[in-house]
Amino acid sequence: MSTVKKGKKEKESEIEKLREELNTAHEDAKEYTNKYLRALADLDNQRKRTIKEKEEIQKYASERLILSILPVVDNFERAIDASKNTEDVEKILDGIKLILRQLKDILKKEGLKSFECVGEKFDPYMHEAFLAIESKEHEPSTVLEEIEKGYVLRDKVIRPAKVTVSKQDKKKEDDENGI
Repeated sequence: MSTVKKGKKEKESEIEKLREELNTAHEDAKEYTNKYLRALADLDNQRKRTIKEKEEIQKYASERLILSILPVVDNFERAIDASKNTEDVEKILDGIKLILRQLKDILKKEGLKSFECVGEKFDPYMHEAFLAIESKEHEPSTVLEEIEKGYVLRDKVIRPAKVTVSKQDKKKEDDENGI
């Protein structure tokens, strides 16, 4: 066999080998593209599922709390019915106090706490100044009176206390300024 034919045959063999490699690479690319598209679709479906689950959770998040408060509502209704049949205000008041304690216990189990603030230094994160009164006996910005309780849910202030705070006595301020 001539060297030309031998060289031509080797080239054809090399070309055939390269075609096979190209076809294999093309098939691999198709497979990887399909895997990528499936993974992308799975990711999109997971995202949609997560959004739907989150909406469900938000929709029914208060269900447990409501179920625990319903007995309180029932007791209030019983107290109202009982008040129609009795003139004994003390008994009615005792019943209402029990219902209030029941409600406070439920809220406490949910992580709600009130906080005391009389005598404390005014903190704008915990207190809302409702009034400011001049005081000789107290340092400025001391909470003198609690008008409305403040509440913390776990570690977050959800309602600051409405308070009366002290401010510097005008006469004392004038004395300090040399007036």
